[in-house]
Amino acid sequence: MIMPPTAPGQCSTTLLDEALKASALDEALRALNELGPEGGLERFAASLDPDWIAEALSSTGTASIRRRKLPADQALWLVIGMCLFTDRSIVNVVDHLNLVVPGVKKLAPSSIPKARYRLGPQPLRWLFEKIADVWGETPGLGGYRGLSMYGIDGTHLRVQDTDENFAHFGKPGGRNGSSDAGYPQLRLVALLNLSNRLLTDAEAGPWSKGEQTLVKPLTRQIPDHSLTIVDRGFYAYLWINELLGEGTERHIMIRGKKNLTCEIVKVLPDGSALAHVRPCKALLKKHPELKGQSILLRVIEYKHPGGEPGRLFVSLLDPDVYPAKELVVLYHERWELEIGFDEIKTHMLERKECLRSKKPEGVYQEIWGQLLVYNLVRREMLLAAQAHGLPPKRISFRSSLLWIRNFWITASLTRSPGNLPKHLAELRSTLDVLILPERRSQRRYPRHVKIKMSNYKRNRGKRNSPPTQPIDAKRENA
Repeated sequence: MIMPPTAPGQCSTTLLDEALKASALDEALRALNELGPEGGLERFAASLDPDWIAEALSSTGTASIRRRKLPADQALWLVIGMCLFTDRSIVNVVDHLNLVVPGVKKLAPSSIPKARYRLGPQPLRWLFEKIADVWGETPGLGGYRGLSMYGIDGTHLRVQDTDENFAHFGKPGGRNGSSDAGYPQLRLVALLNLSNRLLTDAEAGPWSKGEQTLVKPLTRQIPDHSLTIVDRGFYAYLWINELLGEGTERHIMIRGKKNLTCEIVKVLPDGSALAHVRPCKALLKKHPELKGQSILLRVIEYKHPGGEPGRLFVSLLDPDVYPAKELVVLYHERWELEIGFDEIKTHMLERKECLRSKKPEGVYQEIWGQLLVYNLVRREMLLAAQAHGLPPKRISFRSSLLWIRNFWITASLTRSPGNLPKHLAELRSTLDVLILPERRSQRRYPRHVKIKMSNYKRNRGKRNSPPTQPIDAKRENA
C-alpha cells in the first residue's frame, strides 16, 4: 500500500494513530480469544475470588444443602447478572449466562424468583463489603497532603408500588401532604473513596430513616489519616464528635448551615478562624452530659462568583499546612459521589422509573447487587487507568459498562475464534471512547426547569380495590 509522503524528520500522525489503535486492538483480541466458551462470565468473575463467594454463602447460612437446578452460588451470579443487564428479565439472564447445573435442559421460570429470594440479600451485602474492604485503598492515588480522601452523601431510589414495599419503605410527601409520592422510596447513604472512586461502605433503609441516622454505621469504615467531606445535611454534633474522637488523624470537612452558630476564638492569618461549636439546646435536653463541651473547628468563609456566601467547618486547624484556598477548592471533590449516584441511576439502571423487586428483601438484594456491580466496573476502570498511566476519572464509566456487557454478550455468541471478526467494529468503537478528555472544571450552568408538570389531575389509584365504576365514568372523574 502506497502511503502519502511525510516531511523529513517528522512522524506521520496518521501512521502513529493507526499503529496505536492496531496495538490496542491486538491486545483486546488476545484477551477476547482467551475468554473461551464461557469467557464472558469468567472475564468479569476474574476480579472475584471464588473463596469469597463460598464464604459469603457459608457466613450468611445460604449455601445450598441439597443440589438444586439453580443452586445458591448460581443464584448469586443471577443477581449480579440482573444488575448488570437491567433491561432483561431474570429468566433471560439465566439463559444468557447458562446458570443451571450441567445436565439440566429446562428450568421452570417460576423457580428462578424462588431461588433468588431463597438466597436473600445478606450474601450480596457480605460480598460487597468484602471487596470494598480489599479494594478500598489504592496506594499512590492522590489524596490531600498525606491524607486519604473520602466523601459521604445520600440519595433515594424508587421501588415498585406494592403493598409490601409501601408498608416497609413508605413514601415521601408531595403536593397533597405526607406519603403523596407516586412510588415508595428507599434512602441510601454511601461512603466513597474520592481517589479511586470505589464505594467503601453503604447503608440503606426506609424513607423514614434520615441521612443522619444511616450515616452512623459508616463511621467504622473511615480509616485513620483521612479527610471525609460531607454536605451540610449531615451535620450532627454527636456524629462529628464520634468521627473525630475515634482513630488517629481522622478529619472532617463539612459545609455549615446558615443557622449554625459558633464561638470565634481566634482569627488566623489567611482569613479563616478557629471556633468552638457547641451542642444545640435540643441536644442538651436529651444529653445533659454534653453541657460545657465543644468541638474546635476551623471556619472558612468563601463566595464563588455569582453564588451565595458559604462557610466550611474543617478539623484541619493549621493554616500553614492546610491553606484556606486549597480547602475551598477541595470541598468540591464531594461531587464525585454525586457523579457516582448518577452513574448508577442513569447508566446502570438506564433511567428506569423504579427498581424491579416487589418485596423488601428483593429490593435490598437488588441494591447490594447494584453496588457490587458498580465496584466491579470501577475496578476494571481503575486497572485500565493504571495501565495507561491516567487518573481513574479519565476513564468513561458508560463506555466501560458497555464494554463489560459486550464481553458477556460476545461470550454467549462466540463459540470459536472464527467468529471474532464479527465483533471487530464494535471493539474498535469501544476502545476509542474509553478514555475521556480532561475535565473543564470551570464550567458553570444555571439550573432551568425544562419540562413543566402535567395539567392532568393526579390519579392515585386505590390499593386492593377492584374497579367499581364504568370506564367512561372513570375518565370523567380523572
